Amino acid sequence: MVQSKISGAINFVLVFTLLIGLFGRVSAHGILLSPTPRLLYGQNATDVIAKVSNPTKEFPCGIAGDSPGPVTTYKPGEKILIAYNRTITHGGDCLMQISRYGDKYDKDFKTFENLGPCGMEKGLFTAFVEVPYDECDNEDCVMRFRWDDDAGNNYLYCVNVRIKKYPDCWDSKRRRSIGTTRRALKN
Repeated sequence: MVQSKISGAINFVLVFTLLIGLFGRVSAHGILLSPTPRLLYGQNATDVIAKVSNPTKEFPCGIAGDSPGPVTTYKPGEKILIAYNRTITHGGDCLMQISRYGDKYDKDFKTFENLGPCGMEKGLFTAFVEVPYDECDNEDCVMRFRWDDDAGNNYLYCVNVRIKKYPDCWDSKRRRSIGTTRRALKN
């Protein structure tokens, strides 16, 4: 399933509203709000938020592991919003990482953006990051938000992604054929 930007924005608003409303009732440390991460399904929403927002030792994708989630398509070099809500202060760096080989091994994740310290204050942490320029158009592309706090805890959130220059194969062929047709008309 490929998520359009409009449906992605609607999903973000709905998830953001739901999550902020639940934070008052859930004992949590923090949770990734954007881009849309994998979450546990089939359970009470309050329990899900409590489980995924606490520290984890389950590498590489935290407690949500290989749970299903939306696939978001980005263009190489596109700027995307990272939004993470914290309810504790532990300091530590936040990283954006990507794996082109799936989420089986932690060693496959490579850092493409160091967001710096992000756990110094409670509340919403936001940053814009640039999507890597290398295309990653296969079902194994996984982007990960990682916060290793100063207390030795790990917070891991995986996002299913595609990184490609054109939205789909048909569109890229159409653009090439339009250019070819224009050149033919000039001659």
